[in-house]
Amino acid sequence: MRKLFLAICFTLCLDPEVAFSAIRSVSNLVEAQKDAGSENPLQRSQELMEEKQYFRNMNQEQMREYLKDRLFHVVTTELEKTDGLGGDGAISVQKSALQEEIEAQNKKSIFEKIYDKAMNNLINITEPRPAAKIYTDDSNMRPQAAEEAERMQMQQAALRQAWLNSNVEMIDVELPPFNQKTLVPAQEHIPYLFSRIELLPDGLVKITDTITVVANGEKLKDSIQRAFPKFVFDREGNRQKVDFNLLGVSINGNPVDYKLTDRNNYVFMEPSQKLELVPGVYEYQFDYTIDNQIFSYDEFDEFYWNLTGSVWNLIISRAGAAIILPPNTKTLGQTSLSGYNGYWREDMVTITQEQDNVLGFVSKSPLFIGQAMEMIVSIPKGAVSNISWSKKFLRLINAYGDVIFSAFGLAAIFLSYMVSWNYIRKNKNMPTKGIYKDAALARYLAKGVIDKKTFGAFLLDLYRKNIIDIEENDNNILLVKKTDNLASLSKAEKKAVHLLFGSEESILNINSYAKLKMNKVAELVKNDVSKKVKLLNFKINIGYLLFSIGMLLFTEAAISYLNYDFLYNFVFLTLTTLMLVFCLWLFQQKFAPAWKNKLARVSSIFLAMVTAFIMLAIVNLTTIILIAVTLLVIQEYSKLYAQRDGLLAAYVTEVQNYAHLLKNKVEAISLGKDFVKNQPIIFALDCEDEYSESEHNKNVYKLNVISKLLEKF
Repeated sequence: MRKLFLAICFTLCLDPEVAFSAIRSVSNLVEAQKDAGSENPLQRSQELMEEKQYFRNMNQEQMREYLKDRLFHVVTTELEKTDGLGGDGAISVQKSALQEEIEAQNKKSIFEKIYDKAMNNLINITEPRPAAKIYTDDSNMRPQAAEEAERMQMQQAALRQAWLNSNVEMIDVELPPFNQKTLVPAQEHIPYLFSRIELLPDGLVKITDTITVVANGEKLKDSIQRAFPKFVFDREGNRQKVDFNLLGVSINGNPVDYKLTDRNNYVFMEPSQKLELVPGVYEYQFDYTIDNQIFSYDEFDEFYWNLTGSVWNLIISRAGAAIILPPNTKTLGQTSLSGYNGYWREDMVTITQEQDNVLGFVSKSPLFIGQAMEMIVSIPKGAVSNISWSKKFLRLINAYGDVIFSAFGLAAIFLSYMVSWNYIRKNKNMPTKGIYKDAALARYLAKGVIDKKTFGAFLLDLYRKNIIDIEENDNNILLVKKTDNLASLSKAEKKAVHLLFGSEESILNINSYAKLKMNKVAELVKNDVSKKVKLLNFKINIGYLLFSIGMLLFTEAAISYLNYDFLYNFVFLTLTTLMLVFCLWLFQQKFAPAWKNKLARVSSIFLAMVTAFIMLAIVNLTTIILIAVTLLVIQEYSKLYAQRDGLLAAYVTEVQNYAHLLKNKVEAISLGKDFVKNQPIIFALDCEDEYSESEHNKNVYKLNVISKLLEKF
C-alpha cells in the first residue's frame, strides 16, 4: 500500500477539524416526521417566503456554496425499503466526498490522526506572532526568533511539497505500551518516544526512555545515541552541572553495552562498540539516573526536563512522558513548552493528572527535526529533602570540583615557590661549576651589563684558544687569523671569526673600514651572551618549572577525571591552557612601531576571551580565572628566579669571589700560562689595572692592546 508521506512531512492543507454537529441520525420514518411536524406552519411559511426572496438575489457562486452547505447538513437515515422511503418515489441523498472523508478520519486510530493533523500545528506566519516564552518566564524574546520561525516555516513548506510529489511505503509497527499495531511510514523516524520519570525523595531522578525507531540505513546506519546538555540553568540564570549515571540499555529486549561520554557542553549515551543497524524496526530502552536536575528556590522546588534531550535529526511522531513525584506529593504547578529555541508554544502539549503524584505529558503533534518538548513541574519545599551528607558532598564535587582542584593546584605552586625563594635567599653561597671560565658571561654576572668590554673579553678568549693574534704595529692594531681549524669553537664563535676574516682574508686592520665588521661581531657577542644567560636560568630553574607544570597538569587531570571522557577533556583543557600561555606571552611582547604593539595586546586580549569562552564548556569561570592566575604565578616567579639575587645569586657570588682572588694573587697569576688562561676574565672583571706587562708575560700580554682596540669604535 502506497500513500503520501503525511506522517513525517505533514502535507495536509485542509483543516480536518470540521464541525459536523449538524449531522444527526434517525432510525425510522416516525422520528423524521415528528421532527418535521414540530414546527409552527405560519412561521415556516414566512421563512419560506424569505428564503425565496433570498434565492432570487443569489448569483451563481453563492448558489453553488449554498447547495454544498445544504447537502453537507442533510439528515441521513438508515431506513428499510418497507418504511416507505425506499421505493421508486423516494428521494436518495448521497454523502459527499468531504463527508465520507470525515467519517473515514473518525474511524482512524489516535496515532493515525496525529499524522493527519500535524500539518495544522505548524507555525503560521500569517497570524500574529506570539511572544517567545521560556520556562524562566523571561518575557524578552530574542530579536531573531521571529525571523527563525519564518525561515523554519519556509523549510517545512518546501519539505512538505517534496513529499506531496512522492509515494512512501507504509508498514505495521507494534507500538508501546500495549503493542498495538499501527500503520507508520517505512521511512527513518521515531514513531514513539515515552519517558517514565520518577523523582526520588533524595533528589535523584530515575528515568526510563522507551524509543521505537524505524531505520533504513540512511541516517541510522549505526545505533542511536542519547544526548543531553551537561549544564542547565535555573530561573535566575545560575548554571548547574547535571550528573548522569547509566544503568543499562537494551535493544528489542536484549542488553547492549553503552557508555557515557562528553563533548564540551553535551553528555552522550553511546555504544561501547560500533553497532550497525540493518533496515528494520527497533525498540530501545534507556535506564539511567540524573542528579542536580531539581532547582531550589525560597518557596518551592522545581524539576525541569527536556524530553528530547538535545536535537534529534529525526521526526518524532508520538512523544510523551509520565512524571512520578515522591509519595504524598502534590504539584504546585506544571507547564510544558514545545517548539524551537526562542520560539516556544504552550498549547502543543496535553497535561493530564493521572494520580495526585503522577502527571502525564503528551505532545499534540509530532516533533519536527530540532523541536524540543520541555516539562516544568513545581513541587513543595521538602518533598526531596532527604539528602545525605555524602550525596551533598558528591554534589559539591560534581558542581565545583574543578574550582576546588584548581584552587589547590594554585596554592601548592604558590607555597612551593615561597619556600624555594626563602631557601635561595639563605643559600647564596652554594658551590657552582666554574662559571667564571666564560669571560663574557662572567662580566654580565658580575656587572649586570653587556658592553664593549664584553666584546673585548670575547676577543681575548679567541686569543687564549690560539685562534687569533692581536698585534700593535706603528699605532695600527691588527687581528691575525692563526688557524682555519675552528672545531673547538662554539657556533657563535665560528660565526664571529667568519665575519671578521671572511673565507680568504687572514688579517684585519682595525680602522674606520673595519668598523662595520666589528659592530656586527659585537652585536653577535651580545646576543650570544643573552642566550647563555637565558639558558643558564632555564637550567637552574628547570626543577621548579617542572614542578609547577606538573602540578598544573595534575590539577587539569583531576578536573578531567570529574568528566565522563577523561582523555578528551584532559587534551581539551591542556590545549586551551597552552593558548592562554600564548596570549600571556603575546601581551608582554614589545614591537616597533607602536601600533604593532597595541595590535598585539588587543589581539592577545581577544584570543584570551575566546579561549575562556571555549573553556566554559567543561569548567566554571572561576576555574578559568584560577588557571590564568596560576600561569601568572609561574611566570612571575620564574622572572624572580632569573634575577641576579634569585637563582643566579650563587653564580654572581662566585664571580665576585673570583674577582677578589684575581686581585689578591697578582704575582702568582702573572707568571706563565696562568696569565694567558686568566687574561680574558681579568679584563672582563675590571682587574686589568692590577696587572702590568712584565718579563714573564710580555709575549702574551694583550690587555693594553685590547683597550686601544675598543677605543677605535
